[in-house]
Amino acid sequence: MTFDPIFAPIALFGLGALLIVIRMIALYRVLVRTGTGQYRKVVLRWGGLTLAVLMLVFAAARPGFDLSDDHPAEQPKGASAVDPNLNVFFVVDRSVNMRVQDFGDRQSRMTGVRADISSLINEYPRARFGLIAFASKAAVDWPLSDDAWSLQSLVHGLSPYTLVAPDAMYQADPTAARDELTKQLDAAAGRFKDSKSLVFYFGSGDAGSRASSASFDPPDKAVSGGAVLGYGTSAGGPVPQGWVGATKVYQNDSATGAPLNSTLDEATLKKVAGELGVPYFHREAGQSITAVLPAVVPVAGSDDENPLHASKLVERRELYWLFTMLAAVLVLGEIVLTIREFRRNRMSRKDVTS
Repeated sequence: MTFDPIFAPIALFGLGALLIVIRMIALYRVLVRTGTGQYRKVVLRWGGLTLAVLMLVFAAARPGFDLSDDHPAEQPKGASAVDPNLNVFFVVDRSVNMRVQDFGDRQSRMTGVRADISSLINEYPRARFGLIAFASKAAVDWPLSDDAWSLQSLVHGLSPYTLVAPDAMYQADPTAARDELTKQLDAAAGRFKDSKSLVFYFGSGDAGSRASSASFDPPDKAVSGGAVLGYGTSAGGPVPQGWVGATKVYQNDSATGAPLNSTLDEATLKKVAGELGVPYFHREAGQSITAVLPAVVPVAGSDDENPLHASKLVERRELYWLFTMLAAVLVLGEIVLTIREFRRNRMSRKDVTS
């Protein structure tokens, strides 16, 4: 069994030790108030809940088995047996601008984003992926992980933010993810030695933005490739707000009452591409993702002269889901016992007062 913890091992060990101490204190306080003959029941319930907590900590260590060369994992057709040691970051605009239906056959811009992200995941079957979303602010929707299967499920449901202010189009900032991206690039470089990071930016440029945007300034040589992908048209379209009955309604300017129209701002997207050091591509429905795939630039200081050659990434059979499932069963059992105990005590009080 091997481990690939989501936090530093010393942090997980310290967290586990702290939780054990807290649970021991809780056991002592419960036993002090427990009558004779009830100790066994109390200790069993305490042990079950404590085991559930420790299982969650153990799951965070991501236990698993490395698949041997005698039993290799299935590999997608056309994928190289030796893939680069890659971190792939998706920076996705989830502002109201991505609701506009000027992509393909009156589809939303986000429809194109979802299709392209899914295709890129398939192009890098051995990579680690992270997803940063932004509108007026940025947030990590998917921390860096090699669990591509689960990420595909998240991408399938990816949509523009729904709970937004009336002036959300004006607040959207095309560079809102700059600080978070820098932080994630630094963390990836520190955690995965000699890794290379690709950055793919998806958006429309937020043409109506009134936010004071800054510039992307990634660490030197931190971005080994990627692309900025633009969605929409220069004519743009109205920004959908929602449905009233069977009628779709659109957002209006709160000051003038005029309908809001969001257009593609390629100048902003090309500026972002220049700051990241990657090319810009305007995307249309039905286009293959092959055209935007970058050549991977070698990491500075790496002994690897061939940018497409790196250490083989070992396939793993993850077991964290098993421990989280067992922990959930134990917690559910404790909840059931607590509810039964509460109802029993409530009925006893009623009998005393009646």
